Amino acid sequence: MKANNPDWTAPRGNQDWRDDELMLAVVWLKSFVPRREMEQRLDVAKANLLAAQERMRAGVMGPLFDPADTAAWYILQAETFATDRALWTPEGTMRVVPFLSRIGKELKRLLSVKGVEDRAARMMLQERRQPDSIILEMLVALAYRRRGWSRVEFVPETPGRGQTPDMYVFRTGSRWAAECKRLVPSTYAAREKSRGTVLAQPVHQLCLEIGESLIVEVKYQVELNKIEDDYLLRHVRSAIERRSLTPWKDEVATGRVRPIEWTLLRRILAKDYVYFDGSRMIELLAGRYIHTADHSMAAKWRPAPLRPTYADAVYQASGVSWVSESETAVRQKARHFRSTIANAERQLPSDRPGVIHVGIETSAGSEVDFTRHFFNTMQARTFAPATSRLRWVYANYFVPEATTRENETWAITETMVPYKIGHHRTRWPLPGHMLVSPEDGSESGVIPSAALVRTKRDRAKSGTSSGLAQLVASNIKGPIRP
Repeated sequence: MKANNPDWTAPRGNQDWRDDELMLAVVWLKSFVPRREMEQRLDVAKANLLAAQERMRAGVMGPLFDPADTAAWYILQAETFATDRALWTPEGTMRVVPFLSRIGKELKRLLSVKGVEDRAARMMLQERRQPDSIILEMLVALAYRRRGWSRVEFVPETPGRGQTPDMYVFRTGSRWAAECKRLVPSTYAAREKSRGTVLAQPVHQLCLEIGESLIVEVKYQVELNKIEDDYLLRHVRSAIERRSLTPWKDEVATGRVRPIEWTLLRRILAKDYVYFDGSRMIELLAGRYIHTADHSMAAKWRPAPLRPTYADAVYQASGVSWVSESETAVRQKARHFRSTIANAERQLPSDRPGVIHVGIETSAGSEVDFTRHFFNTMQARTFAPATSRLRWVYANYFVPEATTRENETWAITETMVPYKIGHHRTRWPLPGHMLVSPEDGSESGVIPSAALVRTKRDRAKSGTSSGLAQLVASNIKGPIRP
C-alpha cells in the first residue's frame, strides 16, 4: 500500500450532502421503538457525549456513551454521520457506519428474510446493550440471500422450545442451519491495553512537569502485567538527562525516545482544527500512525471555538506507542475459539448440516491474527460435534480503522477464513463471501492450512478523519466529494 502523506487538510466546501443509504438503515431501526422513547434515548446519548466533550476540554478523557444503551449510541453516530456530522466521533463512526451502511444498501433484500423485523425489534428494545450480535446475524442473512439462497428465515426464540439455531437457509436440494457468534476483543487484550496506559502515565506526568514534548515508541518482549510500574519512566528520564536519542534494549523491551517535530502539526493547525484524542493527532505529533500499536497521548492544548473535541493549538504534548511481542501475550490474544464453537454447536439441530459464522473484531496485527488462525485451524480439525451435523465454521475478521488518510474518515479491512470441521465431503454453503465489504473488491490468497479471502480496504471517501471539515461520505463506491 502506498505510504500515507500526513501533510493535508480537509476540504471546507460542498459538505451539505446526505448519505441516504445509511439513513435507510437508521430510520428502519428507529421505527421499532416508540417515537417518544427513541427521542429520549437519543437525548441521553447526546447528553453523555456532550458531557464527555466538556471533560475533554478540561483534559480528562473518559467514555463517550453509556454501554447500557449501546444501540442508541450506534443510531446517534450513524444518523449524525449521514446528515449533519455535528456529533459524530471517529471511534463511533468506524465501528458503526460500515456495518449499518451495508444494511442500508441492501435493506430491500434484507426485508425478504423471514423474521428479520423481530430481530431488529429485539436489538433496539431488549438487547440494546449488545447490538453487535444481531447486526452480525442480519449481515449473515444478507450474504445468503445475496448468494442465491432462495429462502432465509430467522428462528424465533420460544421459551420451553429448547436451543435453536439463529436461522435456516434453503435452496433447491439443500437446506442448512446457521448459528452466529460475535466476538469482541479479548479480555486479555483489554487488560493489556489498560496496563500499557498505566505504564505510560508517569511519562506524561514527567513531560508535563519539565515542559518536554516527546514521542516514546516501545516493543515489549514480556507480558505487560509483569513489568514494573516505573520501567518506562526510568528509560525516558534517562534519555532526557543524557539528551540521547539512542534506542535502548533489554530483556523487557526495546524502545526509543525522540522529541516531537512541531512543524507538521503547526502547519496543519494554521489552516484547520484537529480532533484531539484521535489517530490523526498522534500521526501529526509523531510523523506517522501505527495502526497495529496501542497509543496513549497527553497534551496542553486549546479547544477550537464551538468544537471542544478539536484542537485549535497544542502547546506541549507527549505520546507513547507500544506493541506487545511477548509470545505468551500473542497466544493469549489469539483466543482459541473451541469453546465458542462448542457453545454454538449446541444450538444446531441434527436433521440437516450446520454452519457457524463467527464475527471477530481485531486490531492486533498480523502476528496475533496468524497465530489465532493457526490455533483455530487445529481446533476445527479435531472438533467432534456432539449431536449436530456441523460441517463448516466461517470466521469473518473485521479491522475497523479511524483512518488518517486523505479523503477517508473510516476504513475497514475484512478477512474471511473457512474452517472445515472434521472429515467430510460436504461443500461449503457460502464460498468466498463477505459480510460488510463489496465482494467484487475481494481477493483470494492462501495462508497456512486454509483458504483466505480478504477485501481490499473499504473506505469512506471524501473527507478527513481529523479536520473540522471532515464531512465525509460513507458511500464506498460513491464519487469523491471535494
